[in-house]
Amino acid sequence: MKKDTNTMNLEVKSNLAKLLATENITIQHNNVKTASFDVKNRVLTLPIFKQKSGDVYDMLIAHECAHALYTPYEQWEGINDKELRSYVNVLEDTRIDHLIQKKYPGVIKNYQNGFDILEKQNFFGISGKDINKELMIIDKINLRSKSMNRLPFSFAPLDDKWLAKVDALKTFDDVLTLAKEMLEWQKDQVEQMKKLPDFDNHVISKTYELSDDDDFDDEESDNGQGDNSDVEQNDDDADEKNDFNNFGDQEADDEKDSQQSGDSKKGEEKKEESKGEPDSYAKGAGGDPKPKLLKAITDDSFTQRSEELLDDTNKGYRYGKIPQPNLKDGALISFKTWLKDMAEYRISQRKYNDISKYDVYLDKEYKKFMNENKKTVMYLVKEFEMKKAATAYKRASQDKTGIIDPLKLPQYKYSDDIFKKLTIVPDGKNHGMMMLLDWSGSMSDVLFNTVKQLINLVEFCRKVNIPYEVYFFTSERSYDRENKKDFSQNTGEFVFDDFSLVNCLSHRMNKKQADLALKMMFHMGMYFDNRYTSRRNMWEDTTTYDAQCNNWGISNKYYLGNTPLNESLIYLNKLIPMYKKKYGIEKLTFITLTDGAGNYPRGNIVGEGDKDWEKTEVFDIDGTKFTSKRNITTELLNHIKKSYGANVIGFYIVKRVRRWDLEKYITNYTDYSDKIAKYNVLRKQMTKDKAVAVDHEGYHKYFILDGKKLDIENFSMNNVEVKKGTTSELKRVFGKSMANLLVSRVVLNKFIQEVA
Repeated sequence: MKKDTNTMNLEVKSNLAKLLATENITIQHNNVKTASFDVKNRVLTLPIFKQKSGDVYDMLIAHECAHALYTPYEQWEGINDKELRSYVNVLEDTRIDHLIQKKYPGVIKNYQNGFDILEKQNFFGISGKDINKELMIIDKINLRSKSMNRLPFSFAPLDDKWLAKVDALKTFDDVLTLAKEMLEWQKDQVEQMKKLPDFDNHVISKTYELSDDDDFDDEESDNGQGDNSDVEQNDDDADEKNDFNNFGDQEADDEKDSQQSGDSKKGEEKKEESKGEPDSYAKGAGGDPKPKLLKAITDDSFTQRSEELLDDTNKGYRYGKIPQPNLKDGALISFKTWLKDMAEYRISQRKYNDISKYDVYLDKEYKKFMNENKKTVMYLVKEFEMKKAATAYKRASQDKTGIIDPLKLPQYKYSDDIFKKLTIVPDGKNHGMMMLLDWSGSMSDVLFNTVKQLINLVEFCRKVNIPYEVYFFTSERSYDRENKKDFSQNTGEFVFDDFSLVNCLSHRMNKKQADLALKMMFHMGMYFDNRYTSRRNMWEDTTTYDAQCNNWGISNKYYLGNTPLNESLIYLNKLIPMYKKKYGIEKLTFITLTDGAGNYPRGNIVGEGDKDWEKTEVFDIDGTKFTSKRNITTELLNHIKKSYGANVIGFYIVKRVRRWDLEKYITNYTDYSDKIAKYNVLRKQMTKDKAVAVDHEGYHKYFILDGKKLDIENFSMNNVEVKKGTTSELKRVFGKSMANLLVSRVVLNKFIQEVA
């Protein structure tokens, strides 16, 4: 199956960010203009870029993680002066970039290549400019840091003094102190420049738009470039007060000044009012001219150009966690409760129906089935033990004991191998089996045969003493549980539907309970089989028909419903590690037996209100994230595989084997004829073995079963007619029948192959 490389890259980048931050921070990729880090809630938000790999992306991650490590949230949040905030931004970026590069030298190359890529695309707005003459010291410091001191600056002696102070920065307090000092010094320099007769034509005046001739209203623009700004700022991002201005960060306060159409109209009105005035300064209190803001223009330029890096086709993500299962009084129903419910329902039906005939019929059919299967199961048990012993023998090794073997002493002259040897056979692993059975309405016509396969598997586990747990899931619930929630409902968690997960069979049952549970499963499978298929004409005797008509059925709470497969897997992600730990299981085989995909969650997130349908859901289970564009079932199974080392086997029941049912799993073909050839191989194997293994994400082995051929076959020589003297024919019939006995028990057969 083809993998979603974009999703994989996002997850890899998330892991990189966590590694750099040296903590398990929350990583979110979303439809925002800039990267930002919420140092209070420890949430790193990264934009969705058109290319989700490369030096620019890694540079952004390293930069934001540096803020996570070194920038104090409270002090940064307390800076309200726009000019000071801009200067602090540049100096703090310089400080933290130096620290992250020193801590992780591997990111230095990312910084160098990332800057080169962005500089060539004029992201810093310096194309065509003389960087030594047209930039103030704050922008020189910014570019010197970002370029890793690789731009051709020629600093004056006074500049060198400032650079020395920048290089000596240790703490955020140092940054704040130096920013104030540098800003005041720069203001004094501007005031001195204004006294020059050619100030309006000075390169610094034009670069920073300080000239009185510029039709510029500071209150109506937040980037120091008047009405010529090409990029309209986003009000949503303005709320992010913790954004940092460099390498994709925006100034939150500046964002608030950039309003939509309503504010633009106000700006036009102000310009009309100011026509004819000798200067274009915004008016302060008392009508006095208000000085222009001094800011790092290279920062502003990058902020505007950064939108070009964004993936505007992606509407963003909605992040939420997989809820925690309520194991105490949620969906999980113990086998004791289930058996009690079945017994009570059976008693209640006696008031309305004569169920005695059906009881006799059920006992007869169940005992017949168990007796017919007993010999075959025991044969498979013996085969399993032989395979296991052979495998152990293959792994056996011989070691010298250090004790001299007297019988080998005569050989000492020509052989030094005179020591006794000990054969060491490695101990077999402690196996365990857990199975999840689909109890949905679409299973009705194959449910009885599936239950028979299941009973064979359970009987095998009982004989070889393999611990086992069997669950079936259904969307049906009892009325007394309607007010109880099966999952936690914490803020930020996705909402999943309530359901029932019934522990119908377990190695923890005593013999009486196990026999009754197997009989009840047989009864329920037969009930739904006959409920949806009319078989009156198939019965030759009215006794059987009368017995079936008086079938006492099952309680509504265990009826077939929809397919809460994903909900069940959330529960099993908690149950499996508990099960392995309690019983010391080293090798767990987890089996799913279904005929379709599971329910998709509602998409609502607790505390978020209505769902934003344009955004893609991102699910978080124990820190592992995946998007809804991936198969949720696959990711939940992957979590079981990776976290608990389970051997995950899937059995997928196909009601009618069509060409597409097999062809869709053929992905590694060279041309159409190769695809047809591989399809023919799969089809032939399906005919022979009633199952075929295909590749499927989430499973170690994935078998497609033919739903029409799931019935279990039995063989008796009493029913075989062979011509006298034809021993070869007798041998052929017997061999074929024995093969069918094993092949028809397809689930058990495949399980033995995997476990042995």
